[in-house]
Amino acid sequence: MKKIALIIVTIALVAIMAVTFVACSTATVQGQLKDVWRPYEKYVYTVDDDSKTTNGTYTVEVIHNNEPNVTVGTVTLEGVGKGIIVNGTLTYDNTVYTTACYVQLSSGGSFLVPKASYRKQVVDGVVTLELGGKYDGANYTYFGTENGNNVEGSIGLKSPYYDNNEFHQLLRGVSSMSTGFSFSFNVPAVVGEANLASLTASVVGTENIIYADNSYECFKVSLSRSTKVQGKAHTLFYTVNPVDVNGWKLPYVLVKFVEPTATGEVTYTLNSISLEK
Repeated sequence: MKKIALIIVTIALVAIMAVTFVACSTATVQGQLKDVWRPYEKYVYTVDDDSKTTNGTYTVEVIHNNEPNVTVGTVTLEGVGKGIIVNGTLTYDNTVYTTACYVQLSSGGSFLVPKASYRKQVVDGVVTLELGGKYDGANYTYFGTENGNNVEGSIGLKSPYYDNNEFHQLLRGVSSMSTGFSFSFNVPAVVGEANLASLTASVVGTENIIYADNSYECFKVSLSRSTKVQGKAHTLFYTVNPVDVNGWKLPYVLVKFVEPTATGEVTYTLNSISLEK
C-alpha cells in the first residue's frame, strides 16, 4: 500500500499539490459554532502569486443539503444528515484544482462534522491527482491515484475533527470572534514525523481591507504550525461586521487570505459574492 505525503496546508495551496488535512478543535470552540450560511453562497477570489506574472481565480461555493444521499467527487454517501457541501475550484497557469467536502451540521453532539472529502488536480489536461475519502468517526480512509499510481490509506482521528476544504468556512461559524481569540487543534504530520502536528488559529488584531470599493475592518487571523518541521504562518482576514448582500447580513466574510510559498506569498483577494446559482 502506497500512501501519499500528508502536507500541512490550508485550502488550495498553489505551490503544493497532494494534500490531506484532518483537524481537531477544542470543546470550547466546538460549543461556539453555529450554522451561519445561506442556502447558497459563492465567493470568487483573484489569486496573485508574487513570484509569477499571471493571476489565477479561486471560487468557493457553500451549498446547504437536505437530501439523504450525496455525491462528493468519487465518494458517495448514503443516509447522511443535513449538512453543507463546500466546493472549491482554483484555476492557475496550466493547472486546475478541484476540491469538495460534505459537512454534516450535527452528529453525536458535535457540529460541522466532515463526512467526505475530494481533491483533483489537472495539469495540461492530464489528471495528476484524484483523491477521495470518507470519515467514519474514528478514521479518515482515502483512496485514489497520484501520477498514475494507486494510493490508499487510513488516518486515525480525534473528535471533533475537520476537513481541509471546510476550515476557512468553519471559522465563519464561530459565534463571537474577537482579538485574542485563539484555539489549537491537531493534524496528521508530514511523512517522517511520528506524532500529530499542532496548528493554532489566533486573532492577532484588526486591519482595514478593501472589498468592492469599500473599506472593511477585519479580524486578522494567524494560522501557525508547531512541529519538528516548522511552517510559516498563513494570514486570513474576516470582516468584523457583517457584509450586506442583497439585504442579507453575512458574518465574518473572508475578504482576503495570504499563504506562504517557498519563494514568496500567494494572495487571495475577494472579488464578488453571490447568493444565487
